[in-house]
Amino acid sequence: MPDLYTFGEAMALFLSSDTDDVVTAKSFSRSAAGAEGNVAVGVSRLGLNAHFYTHFGNDELGTAILNDFQAEGVDVSAVKRVPEFTGTMIRNPGTSRAVEATYLRKGAAASTISRDDIDIEMIKNSRWVHATGITCAISDSAAGAVEHALQAARQNNISASFDLNIRRKLWSVEKARSVLEPLAHDVELLIGGQDEYEVVFGESDPRKAIEVAHGRGCSIVIMTNADQPIRFSINGNYSEVTPPKITAVDPVGSGDAFTGGVIAGLLSGLPAMDAIIQGSVSGARVASHFGDWAGLPTGIKGRTHPAIIAQMTQGGR
Repeated sequence: MPDLYTFGEAMALFLSSDTDDVVTAKSFSRSAAGAEGNVAVGVSRLGLNAHFYTHFGNDELGTAILNDFQAEGVDVSAVKRVPEFTGTMIRNPGTSRAVEATYLRKGAAASTISRDDIDIEMIKNSRWVHATGITCAISDSAAGAVEHALQAARQNNISASFDLNIRRKLWSVEKARSVLEPLAHDVELLIGGQDEYEVVFGESDPRKAIEVAHGRGCSIVIMTNADQPIRFSINGNYSEVTPPKITAVDPVGSGDAFTGGVIAGLLSGLPAMDAIIQGSVSGARVASHFGDWAGLPTGIKGRTHPAIIAQMTQGGR
């Protein structure tokens, strides 16, 4: 029985390694990227069973990424290989200039995911279901899969989380709001950046936006804003926590690490506040390394090793 059931697009990530500019770079390192897969790896690193579903192309990149997940102990036994190509992202590290990503994902393998691909029986036997707005953006059929999975979780009393995760290169703000707003309700955990809450709920005041989300049946509502204090509300009780101070070298993937840390903490039985602190440690660790998975902490039964928590919360790296 998986602790976590999640699905979405996993891509090959090519990160320029000799310069901070894809245009001038001659060397690239290959790894894996993609929000839901990142969360699955984060949960697996913390000692829980994570199941990740996606579609890969019948190509070597798909095989390479599949091997990456298997090496992390993530259950990818149900992954489907399809005729379309495996999605790819090419970007610079962002050490001396802003991160600029180029996507090769329109019409890619994962865009063929549909509601028929959602394994309802596995959801019934899972402890948690996680979905994001990115999957909604890659195709209409994938958005239908998100709706189907979240509804199945509600109907079977399975805890679920939804990360708004708006990627503006994939769709317009107007389209994002029209699709995500109807989905963002009645989940155990809702996560998003301050700007994403404003897009989805039309409320620029952070605390009011959080209140709106609570009014829609979301038990734990978390609003992130880069390295600024994390705003959150647990069953209507508002609070804030400051994430660990680190030297950020690559912020991409840190939000997914945060989400994975929070989910794992909640599954382990940690109080919500402690789960959020654990998530902030996971996010900070990834932000201080290059790549979406590098720096993800390890743990047992969903809880980060205490030495890592102590090191990060005391200002270490």
